[in-house]
Amino acid sequence: MQKSVLWGASIAAMLVGAAPAVAQEAPVAVEDLVVTAQRREQKLQDAPVAVSAFGAKALDQLQITRAEALGAAVPSLYVSQISASPSTVQVALRGALDQTGGMITSEPPVGIYVDDVYQARLSVANLDLADITRVEVLRGPQGTLYGRNSMTGALKYVTRQPGDAPGGFVEASWGDYGLQRYRGSAGGRITDHVGATVSALFSDRDGWQQNTALKRRVGERRDAGARFSLGLVDTGPLSATFSAAYARTDTDGQHFSPLDPATLAPLAGGEFGSTRSPLNTDTKTEQKSLALHLGYDLSGIELKSITAYQRLDDRWNLDFSGGLVTGSGLVPGFLRGSSTQQEQASQEFQALGEAFGGRLQWIGGLFWFKETGSQVLSDTVGSGIYGPFPVPLLPTTIHATSESIAAYGQLEWRFTERLKGSAGLRWTRDEKTIAGTIQNGLVAYPPSLTSRSNAGEWKVWTPKFNLQYEASDDVMVYGTIARGYRAGGFVALSIAEPSIFTKAYDPESAWSYEAGAKIEAFDRRARLNLAAYVQQLKDLQQNVISNGSILTQNAAEARIAGLEVEAAATPVKGLDLFASLALTDAEYEKLDPATAAAQAGADTLPLISKVQAQVGGSWRIEPEALKGGAIIVSADYSHRGPRYAEATNAEAGRIGSVDRVNASLAWESPSAAWRVFVQGRNVFDAKDYVSGAVFIPGLIVYRLADEPAMWSAGVKVKF
Repeated sequence: MQKSVLWGASIAAMLVGAAPAVAQEAPVAVEDLVVTAQRREQKLQDAPVAVSAFGAKALDQLQITRAEALGAAVPSLYVSQISASPSTVQVALRGALDQTGGMITSEPPVGIYVDDVYQARLSVANLDLADITRVEVLRGPQGTLYGRNSMTGALKYVTRQPGDAPGGFVEASWGDYGLQRYRGSAGGRITDHVGATVSALFSDRDGWQQNTALKRRVGERRDAGARFSLGLVDTGPLSATFSAAYARTDTDGQHFSPLDPATLAPLAGGEFGSTRSPLNTDTKTEQKSLALHLGYDLSGIELKSITAYQRLDDRWNLDFSGGLVTGSGLVPGFLRGSSTQQEQASQEFQALGEAFGGRLQWIGGLFWFKETGSQVLSDTVGSGIYGPFPVPLLPTTIHATSESIAAYGQLEWRFTERLKGSAGLRWTRDEKTIAGTIQNGLVAYPPSLTSRSNAGEWKVWTPKFNLQYEASDDVMVYGTIARGYRAGGFVALSIAEPSIFTKAYDPESAWSYEAGAKIEAFDRRARLNLAAYVQQLKDLQQNVISNGSILTQNAAEARIAGLEVEAAATPVKGLDLFASLALTDAEYEKLDPATAAAQAGADTLPLISKVQAQVGGSWRIEPEALKGGAIIVSADYSHRGPRYAEATNAEAGRIGSVDRVNASLAWESPSAAWRVFVQGRNVFDAKDYVSGAVFIPGLIVYRLADEPAMWSAGVKVKF
């Protein structure tokens, strides 16, 4: 592992150093994307913030079709499936995380946005990406300019807009495990001043995991979605875009590999990742979205309005045991089902402008968000555990509301031609309520329901200060001090324990101190971006499993320090190289002795790897025989060091190093209208786990396996 890390770090450094030898041969430059990290358009290298950006070309080359694939490409970012459903993810960035994505009350510390609309539910975060033109990942607290819970960063998707260049594409691909994937997008003007875009996606894949009890493959997944946008084009100071989207994911559930509680040996038999639950399960996630973006340029002051509404219907059921052998034989050891309905509405107003000949740039805004949701959880303890028959618990019902209002502003002043500074402040008020019913005790007879409710309000100021200095035309350095915040909440996932159901936990906050540099060299043929940070987390919200219940506790104060490196180079025409590296050191400064992590003797924060790295590139070859056509070869290698999947640092949750290689080969026609490709993820078929946990000590211990090698081939036609 140490050699591979040193290799990755060395490549990152050599990408810059290798360019001079070929400078005369390559009058080309590294692509410089335009980003909106500070809510206004600017070049990636001019933004004084640690941000990773991927355009449509990079998303294709890295085979990033879902949010889950971003984790390997962005320093300090971790994204993976969570237990509830394959369409639900857990997101961690610079040490802060949430592991209850399947619950109506869960909130990540990383804000997720689609066209600047906040996505409250992680249940939709892993939907297939159909018409994304750019992805930006902002690292560090974003509490000044962004909405709820962007405590340690923000993940932004930008979709195709009606004002973009006319044209479109259709793509079809087929692959392993019965994969078939079709997507397309088209757009352009429909009148002189009205443009439209439409996109659609359908993807279907059979399962790859073996169920030794059902004697068939499991893990099927089907995604379908469509998006339509209508907008004004070239109408002077007025701009308007209306969009509507629909997305749906259906799977046959999440499938756990049962382990021996003592030895942690796999129990299901069969191939890697096998399960043995005798139960058929399924999931369904359906989201409907509406959004209206308005803008008006009022004599140099730009006014914006973002209005959005979304509805989510989410259903899942699973067997946490992966199949349990008792005196009754092989049974579903712990069956849990969930049905959730959620609605959210948001409104944001912005004003942007400049003064004093452009020396002052400013932005201010108001933000409102309202969410209502209900969830019903149905748990059944398997036969042979508490008796000869299955023991169904009375359903747990949850009704939750959340309302957030905020006001924010940021001023940026250019002191000299090379020195700029900014200061921003956001005031936020969050109000939440929860009410529900839960069974009064696990062994109560006859069972009855107990009602519980709670409410909370939290107010917070989150400032941000930044200085940036252009040391030369090719070197910019910056320093940032910022505070991030995540709202408090209530415990909702409790198994027949009224004493903890709806119990409140406090907000979590982070102070971040960051210094960075953005460097270009050799006529923009090479780029090196660096960020070093220290982050202090207070009232750390930590999730622990306790006999099937998941408790959220304000467990600790923690310090997280890291170094993040991103490098890119185009040393010769057609050759694009990139590398990234994250080194992270995390430690508890205070750990509440009453928490499960302290009582288990844990000393490592979950989901943090000390080393994360990626290196890769693409090579475009244009041989004369192809008469203007091209062959494109792409590959990348990623490494993530060991980590613990849960706060107690149980050995079942220790995930070893993950090393994976992806590759692709494509032919492109002379006009670039046709593209034929073959691509593979995890081409060396590494056997890795996503997570693991002790669900019920001495009885149910599991791990969740990651995908094996996946190959596909397809064709893409542009018009």
